[in-house]
Amino acid sequence: MAVTALTVLEGDQPTPEGWVKINKDLNAGAGGAYLYFAYELSGSHLPLTNIIFLLDPSQEVPPTYIKIPLDLNKGAGGKYIYAAYTRDPDAGSPIQSLDVLLSDDSGAEPQKPWQRYDTDLNMGAGGKYVYLNHLSVS
Repeated sequence: MAVTALTVLEGDQPTPEGWVKINKDLNAGAGGAYLYFAYELSGSHLPLTNIIFLLDPSQEVPPTYIKIPLDLNKGAGGKYIYAAYTRDPDAGSPIQSLDVLLSDDSGAEPQKPWQRYDTDLNMGAGGKYVYLNHLSVS
């Protein structure tokens, strides 16, 4: 199985059928909107191979990446942060699963074999350190 799509749910927005909601608030401890990543497993698209975070609303999205048009710090202040993903096989291995790490420690790491994307999704907003983690086929 592989992650084939990614979105951000706001508040009590229902999780689409066949999707997995990561029930960890991306604005944990910072106020703002309740935001959650959700992903589809083994849908009709090719697997996601990489996720990046854009730190400016006007930042150009690299070729082959698809931007999720919702500020991950919505209502919490701090940096504008947008997620973007690609299915380009040259960008990495297929992503099998995603999770969110909430911590009071900026150096917190997920348990292996999980890997952390090094962008704090609460950057500049206070609250917990929030990191997206992925498990990829090696």
